[in-house]
Amino acid sequence: MPKKNKLSKLRDYTLKTNDRHHVPLPTGRFQRIGCHDIMVGLSRKSGILTRLYYPAKTTNDQYEMNPLLWPNWLPHEFYTQGYADVANIRSKFMFSMANKIRKKNVFIPAIPNARLNPLPIGQKYPIIIFSHGLGSCRTTYSAICCELASQGFIVAEHRDNSACLTFYPKRPTYSFKNSNPDFFNQTGDQVDADDEVDFGDEIDDPNYVPPKALSALTHIPHLEMAWIRFRYVSVFRADNDVLAFRKKQINQRVRECTRALDLMEALNAGYEIDNLLNPGFNYREFENTLDLERISLMGHSFGGATVLMAGAAELRFKTIISLDPWMFPIKDEALDLIPQPVMMIFSENLSKMPNTKSIEEWIHHDNEQNNDDRNAIIINGSNHLQQSDIPYVFSAFNRIFNTFSWRNRINPIVVHDLTTNLSIQFIGKHLDIPIDDQINQYVNEQRKHLRPLIKMMNKKKTKK
Repeated sequence: MPKKNKLSKLRDYTLKTNDRHHVPLPTGRFQRIGCHDIMVGLSRKSGILTRLYYPAKTTNDQYEMNPLLWPNWLPHEFYTQGYADVANIRSKFMFSMANKIRKKNVFIPAIPNARLNPLPIGQKYPIIIFSHGLGSCRTTYSAICCELASQGFIVAEHRDNSACLTFYPKRPTYSFKNSNPDFFNQTGDQVDADDEVDFGDEIDDPNYVPPKALSALTHIPHLEMAWIRFRYVSVFRADNDVLAFRKKQINQRVRECTRALDLMEALNAGYEIDNLLNPGFNYREFENTLDLERISLMGHSFGGATVLMAGAAELRFKTIISLDPWMFPIKDEALDLIPQPVMMIFSENLSKMPNTKSIEEWIHHDNEQNNDDRNAIIINGSNHLQQSDIPYVFSAFNRIFNTFSWRNRINPIVVHDLTTNLSIQFIGKHLDIPIDDQINQYVNEQRKHLRPLIKMMNKKKTKK
């Protein structure tokens, strides 16, 4: 009997196809991925902007590898400035230097507006709502989202005011009276979002200098669009004012997760959805295709904390996957109020932070009650950014991390594959979803890179 090759050796690590740089290619059985950008509602605080990833229809069961159709990782050129705002880069010189470390024109292996792959009668796609990290946006985790879609999930990533950059429809140039206004609580033909109360983007800081406004969006002729720039507040500040500010942000994020799920339910019910970014969007294509009994919530960093809060607030989510959660914004919250099964996947450098203490106590208490629905795993040698697309787009970050004590000792693609495969294993176990045997095989092959959080911290106590 021939010996099986290790799955890691079959992985394409080049990240280049037909002279196009891209994030890791998906490995699941649905090799052709589609994506839709959907914006619903004329409101900055209650509207929806999400990117939807899903298995796309193929022609004659053949995978059509056409990189010329793939979208750019940066949704708009201004997002470069958005990431500079996150890094608090103000000078033109530093901005130009930071821009040079970015690979130009990295692409996402998905087809915009592709048709949904039809399933046999009686089968439906389970759903994952993804919450991005602080200063990220709807494309920052495209590798994870594409991989999950290739494994048979519909994945939706929400937006909020803590993104590196986002935008909203300030006012329309035509009436929306006949486009299902009641579903999203629209109150008229025209809403001026400048009059709305902002959520979580104000803080009492006498040294704060507002960023200059970016020029208006012009590529959507039927709408007047406005940009929302990132509001920089250092993540190292931990005073009460900042904590109150972060709590406002995370409450807004929880609402965004819930509204993204509302949108999934509306699509499944066949409600008329007026996609402001694509008036030709075929909302009926998703009717009766989504499994509303198998809904998971997943997020990274600030998004990792968001999904824990959202799990306690919204019981429609059935499982929670929290990647490297930044616990400061929810340090006063009771984690035992979360009823769903929860998995946490930590990078090695963040697992050493004080923010894991409350998690250790929570999981330890559940283990004493013989509850195995809580799990926390560390990926050895990994760093915080490796669970995002940043290492593939800003390649110099890998060299920077190698310079410091939290240097990564593991390939970011291995971190990506372990993160997605562990997540799918967990979701499949708790939602009774069949998973590919190769997922279990890969995790077993890479077991040397994994260790439990609790065991590590208990050893530290024993040494003391």
